Amino acid sequence: MKRASSLAVVAAVAFGTVACGPAESPDVKLGAILSLAGAGAPYGQSIQRGVELAVEQINAAGGVNVFEVGQKPLTLLARDDRSEPARGVQLAQELIAEGVVAAIGAVVSDVTLALAPVFQQAEIILMSPASSTPKLSDAGTFIYRNFPSDDLEALNTADHVFNVAHVPEAAVIAQQSEFGLGQKNSFIQRFRLLGGRALGQESYPADASAETIAGHVGRLLAEDPPAIYIAGYAADTAMVARAIRDAGSSAALFGTGAVLPIDLVAAGGDAVEGLAFPQAPFDIESGADNVRRFVADYQAKYGMAPDVYAAHGYDAVQMIAQAIGQAGADAQEMRFYLNSMNPYEGLAGVTAFDDKGDVRKFHTMYAIQNGAAVRLE
Repeated sequence: MKRASSLAVVAAVAFGTVACGPAESPDVKLGAILSLAGAGAPYGQSIQRGVELAVEQINAAGGVNVFEVGQKPLTLLARDDRSEPARGVQLAQELIAEGVVAAIGAVVSDVTLALAPVFQQAEIILMSPASSTPKLSDAGTFIYRNFPSDDLEALNTADHVFNVAHVPEAAVIAQQSEFGLGQKNSFIQRFRLLGGRALGQESYPADASAETIAGHVGRLLAEDPPAIYIAGYAADTAMVARAIRDAGSSAALFGTGAVLPIDLVAAGGDAVEGLAFPQAPFDIESGADNVRRFVADYQAKYGMAPDVYAAHGYDAVQMIAQAIGQAGADAQEMRFYLNSMNPYEGLAGVTAFDDKGDVRKFHTMYAIQNGAAVRLE
């Protein structure tokens, strides 16, 4: 039996509003705080498309089925944080005041870490479909993510570098952000545990110019490393790869799960040829019915193929809708449901949350070959 709760009303009053609770509202409000500008824009725009498609399909089927209440339309309140933590916090406060029962976001790890205390204090669920910083694991009991953490990604990538590519030594260069430094530290820790040796480390500002990156690369190449791990997003990974090749190095290149193959090749050209990188679960060529329907609907709506981030955004909405259907629109009850739900078989693999709101998903390794991403067996 679902327990009555006044938590949502308390949260609304705390932010200076007096609004009806979820049970009395004519609709169910879902927030989304995504990066549609700035460093996270390529990922946030993709996630937004997945989120919008999920909401559209839920409403086309009659709305979200609220436990013990009935069907209600799902209203999406989407906001652009511009990849800026301070703006994200402002938007979080606004959405909570507007009565959202949960929110999808954010994209950039720095922004998600800034949002987390706001949603935790308000006791409203925040689910990130992209942020991978290990720090999010301890951000609070109302904070979830259906995207794997840096620790899991580093495990997969370091294992590939050391055990599959048979590279015992590698240099590391990272973007100076929560994402980049988190990836760097996790990779080095795992690589060393396997017996690998980190030859050198460099980090560059998130807004670094090609000239600045070239300076960092020059210092990194002093020891002539056989391999280089680049902990950054697609755009700056391409800049680093270009600087490495322009300096005459033929080192094997490895990147992060933030690599968007089309964007990487467009920006890096032949400099990124051979670069290997992990991808969180989503197989666009899967024969599974839910994947085939999603791909067809996404292409029909947007005129492009979906990627792993669109899939995670779509799954995040569907899991929140499922929680509302099984437990109601009260965040505390939704939290209880998410903590104990059976594994959710979505587009982006099987999802089950641990006691920290994390998922355990294993990546697949790809490499750029002839200008396209090819899965490595």
